Amino acid sequence: MGQTLSEPVIEKHTSADEDATLVYGISEMQGWRISMEDAHATILKLTDADDKDKISFFAVYDGHGGSAVAKYAGKTVHGRLSKLPQFKSGDYEAALKRAFLATDEDLREDAAFANDSSGCTAVAALLVPGETSEAARRIIVANAGDSRSVLSLKGEAKPMSYDHKPTNQKETARIVGAGGFVEFGRVNGNLALSRALGDFEFKGNHSLPPEDQAVTADPDVIVHSMTGEEEFLVLACDGIFDCLSNQQVVDFVRRGIASGKDLSKICEEAMDRCLAPDTDLGGVGSDNMTICVVALLNGRTKKEWYAWVKERVDNNVGWETPDDIAPVFNTNAGGAAGGLGASLRGALAGGPGRGAGGAGADSEEGGAGQAGVGGMLRGMQFGQGGGAGGPGSGMFSNFGGFGGGNDGDDGDSHVINLPAGLAGALSSAGIVLRPSRQPNEDGETVYEARYADEDDSEEDAQDGGAASEDTEKAAGSRFEEVEGGDKEAKEEATGKSSAPGSAAAAASTGSSEAASSSQAEEKASTSADKKDDAMAGVESTA
Repeated sequence: MGQTLSEPVIEKHTSADEDATLVYGISEMQGWRISMEDAHATILKLTDADDKDKISFFAVYDGHGGSAVAKYAGKTVHGRLSKLPQFKSGDYEAALKRAFLATDEDLREDAAFANDSSGCTAVAALLVPGETSEAARRIIVANAGDSRSVLSLKGEAKPMSYDHKPTNQKETARIVGAGGFVEFGRVNGNLALSRALGDFEFKGNHSLPPEDQAVTADPDVIVHSMTGEEEFLVLACDGIFDCLSNQQVVDFVRRGIASGKDLSKICEEAMDRCLAPDTDLGGVGSDNMTICVVALLNGRTKKEWYAWVKERVDNNVGWETPDDIAPVFNTNAGGAAGGLGASLRGALAGGPGRGAGGAGADSEEGGAGQAGVGGMLRGMQFGQGGGAGGPGSGMFSNFGGFGGGNDGDDGDSHVINLPAGLAGALSSAGIVLRPSRQPNEDGETVYEARYADEDDSEEDAQDGGAASEDTEKAAGSRFEEVEGGDKEAKEEATGKSSAPGSAAAAASTGSSEAASSSQAEEKASTSADKKDDAMAGVESTA
């Protein structure tokens, strides 16, 4: 992760505004970082059109390597956009794409940025009228990088963007095609995202257009036609989404609305929720944070909209929002690493019970106890033979807590959804991650995971490559990284010591033919006597 302070800067810069169709709140916080590198733009009315035909613009820019590019983008992208011929003709998707690329070109040509190596993500949303007077309004989101936008559609989180990570198959192909490489999950072993404004050191192949550079500012664009079920739109940087899943963010905001809180207050509380108590978790909770919530009134007044959302939440209309949103961090006995170690070790062992104990006893059997890292495990599901599968904590919310697997000693198909950026926490918890010999069936890197034991040999501990034959046959669970990668992921790919409880995360992008899921499960079912060597594969699908 980047450099950090001895104490976080928790002062927040918050603003809010509204008109007849929208209400928004936005807040940003520096946190543990030595400087604030985020920027944003909130424009209720981008043009001079009547209110019914107005176009609104909201964007978050997450800087890295400095704040210059992010600040430039926050001041200029929307102005560049509104002047484009594509925008004036109503081709808003093309206009957003062109605005990102044109801003990047402006940066390259600006002498003030000649020696600037910074860059930034960009996620921008346009709320535009329908294509005809009768057509529904549309939400159009452009994204380059790993900031995100998510829509609350009847309380369910609908992704309006997808992270651009170097390990994504499509992104890797472009990077390699431009003469680059992916190492440790980073472009040329350096940059942990594959699309951004700025970062011109990765855009030096003069034989290729901007869209085909190793790192490109060319965004993906998603369009949503409004139906009246839309409640609000969220835009935020990865400082938020490294700690909370899309659905957890929507749940948190929805619960705040039902309590009558101002949107700006909800934004501030979301950042407090995601602020780590220390910097020991490999960057999780230690980043700059920016979050914007836009209420979609859909013909209602602000008061009517609050009452509408509250009624839906109270009566479980649509998505059932939990009463309590579990904390991301828990500083009770055992600390974050203790909780993570207990829950992951319990999962690997496949024993019955909650497997979420902070410092709870019997961690290898999934012992109960206070959750050690509330939001850092985004759901655990026990498959066939996966143990009793206790009721679970609120933090295991993506799959509705623990899925009830059939009773069994070892379990052969456990799934845990991990948020990004857990390399440090996994290491301190004694969990080893290594790249497998084989990618999955989609060609994505698969990581094998297990916890360090006293009998691990030094040779095995230092092996960052494939697992042994016996270990491969003992595959009993899978970890899937489904919520995107981590911009501040660990760069080191070292081995672990042989001492119990010590480990290091290893990263690689090796490629070979994948074994099918059914084959893996068949192997797992024959290895019940090897649960102490149980392995887990992590699919990097960000």
